[in-house]
Amino acid sequence: MVIKSPSIAIQRILAFGADWLVILVWAGLIFGVVMAVTAGNPERLSSPWISQTMGFVLMTLPVVLCFAVLESSVQQATLGKRVFGLMVIDQTGQRTSFGSAFFRNAIKFAPWESGHIVANQFAFSDDAEIATWVYGPMVISFIFPLWWIVSIFSTGRTPYDRASCTQVVHTHQVPA
Repeated sequence: MVIKSPSIAIQRILAFGADWLVILVWAGLIFGVVMAVTAGNPERLSSPWISQTMGFVLMTLPVVLCFAVLESSVQQATLGKRVFGLMVIDQTGQRTSFGSAFFRNAIKFAPWESGHIVANQFAFSDDAEIATWVYGPMVISFIFPLWWIVSIFSTGRTPYDRASCTQVVHTHQVPA
């Protein structure tokens, strides 16, 4: 069942915005802990790849895991989706598995992680020329989210919905 409603597209975007507020709280907590532990003077990491790994372990992986746990839970929704009356279902209309939810969110946050790669490469460049390969992740971090927004408005589903055989529906659309 494909839903082509602009209202669900708008609700999905608003729900994701609400979820970003939760992500910002997590980022603020990590920042606060780092500043407290280092007395406000954290050391600069030695390479962009160490910085990338730290960012992945402290930000991206916990966010993907949290979203996967919530979307495969009984509520079938992140906090933002719950606020906007949305839920994630599998192709049979049932609760999605943790594996599918994890895969879904790994794809969803891949552009974010690509953006982290670009940011780390630029931060460690010291005004040197940026390697040509960095433009690949840069394109991914901009084009994929645009593709997903176009997909939401045109079909009601994103490429990560299709890849994980899931979809986001209004909670009242799912039979009890």
